[in-house]
Amino acid sequence: MNIKELLKMGYVFNVNDRQNTFDDIVSIAKECNKIISLVQVGSGSAGYHDEKSDLDFVVALDSGNSMLEVMDFMQQRICEKYDVSLFRQDEARHLQVYVLANLLEIDIGYGGYQHAAAIKPGFKVIYDKSGTVEDKMNQSRKYMDDRIFGEKYKKDVESIQNSFWLHLMHAAVAVNRGNTLRAIGELEFVRNQYIDLLGDRHKLESAFNREMDNLPEDAKDNIRSTYVFSENPKDLWKSILNLTDLIYEEMKDYSIPISQELLCEYYNSLK
Repeated sequence: MNIKELLKMGYVFNVNDRQNTFDDIVSIAKECNKIISLVQVGSGSAGYHDEKSDLDFVVALDSGNSMLEVMDFMQQRICEKYDVSLFRQDEARHLQVYVLANLLEIDIGYGGYQHAAAIKPGFKVIYDKSGTVEDKMNQSRKYMDDRIFGEKYKKDVESIQNSFWLHLMHAAVAVNRGNTLRAIGELEFVRNQYIDLLGDRHKLESAFNREMDNLPEDAKDNIRSTYVFSENPKDLWKSILNLTDLIYEEMKDYSIPISQELLCEYYNSLK
């Protein structure tokens, strides 16, 4: 029975399946002479979080001109070997995402080996024809966090400073009108903005709260204080006020069109 037939039987991958797939990805990459190096990133580079951790790779190419050709090659070979339930390709981010029928996810990023850089500290070079990739990735750790999260923080601040207070106003009006689901939605929007800022400042990935469990305990407690666990107006107002305090404190060094004092006056006019 071949791999595709086994996958169609409908079972969830185990540790052995993951290792076998890892070996297959390495073999497939080695078939392509335009691939200079293969690097494992994510938790797998240090032994995996648990038996359900996925596979994350970076493919280092001979040049950026080979990008689409190599991405097409990897897609074709992986889809030949496995029953793929989901495939997504983001050419702008040079990223492919595969989810196999056994629910094993494989994420593969692509880039020229001359510009190899490590977004996160954890990585393991599987093979490298150039003998330079590991050193380049180690050297990149001196500036990558500031470059990635510093720039993102600036963009997030520019976006958030002109909008968070408006959504808080909408949340307050919704509570006053008894539109509790609208209020909860507005609060969730602002909370995600606040979490983005915390993630940037602590150099953690905030999308879907991905690395927010790594925040300091006091920061996690602050986030928890903004969650809504009932539709009681008293609880909603508590969440609004907590979130208002936290996001204004996070934005204290930046110009905000509406002051916290004025916003709180607005709240009081609705209570």
